[in-house]
Amino acid sequence: MTRPRSFRTLPWARIALLCAAIAVTAAVVMGNVPGPATAVQLAAASTGAIEPTDRHRRVARLVAEVMERQHYRQASLDDKLSAQVFERYLEALDGNRSYLLASDIAEFEKYRYEMDDLIKSADLKPAFWMFGRLQERNRERIAHAISLLDTEPDFTVDEDFRFDRSEEAWPATVAEMDELWRKRVKNDVLSLTLAGKTWPEAQEVLRKRYERLLKRVDQVSADDVFETFMNAYSHVYDPHSNYLSRGIPRNTTSR
Repeated sequence: MTRPRSFRTLPWARIALLCAAIAVTAAVVMGNVPGPATAVQLAAASTGAIEPTDRHRRVARLVAEVMERQHYRQASLDDKLSAQVFERYLEALDGNRSYLLASDIAEFEKYRYEMDDLIKSADLKPAFWMFGRLQERNRERIAHAISLLDTEPDFTVDEDFRFDRSEEAWPATVAEMDELWRKRVKNDVLSLTLAGKTWPEAQEVLRKRYERLLKRVDQVSADDVFETFMNAYSHVYDPHSNYLSRGIPRNTTSR
């Protein structure tokens, strides 16, 4: 007897087919072929501005067509979806709200209802510009964190540090961001101290850690940026639809 397909299982089958279609389409246009999963490899270091390529634009058009026409949600790429893509992208860039300033977010706001048009026209420059601002803030924050290691934190002061800032407001000023990072560095030192490290030892460990983070900021490639943005777009349809490409590092700006 043939077992009838249930209503619950059908969407998942379509999701799987959709994800496969996106991955294969991207592989063909980007000049890659699907291969077995491998360890994440960081991109080559680059000190210049990261720009989208013609290949990225071709893939963006194809993925947008696949998502809008073949995804089971059948959601139109309009202003409502644009705002969701915008929020998803901000979450991917700085979900813990520890790098970007409120003034940066205010600048980004002009694209809230334009993401749909940008995706349709494959104009990726705004998304790359937003990512570039994050890189700039990353460098500033890590450099500041390293400078804070010149002075041992005062643990006699009664204060608290909230690491999860996903529901907090974006820091309004550089001074507010500096204070946030002062507490963050102090918390890192405290964690090492409780693990038995002396101040000089903790100082050295954290300096190396922050320097590694700084190095990783400059190892982000155009493919990293493109995947981050396209995933923000595809996740609006559902969290199981991903843009996948080979060898793309994730969370390169996170701790």
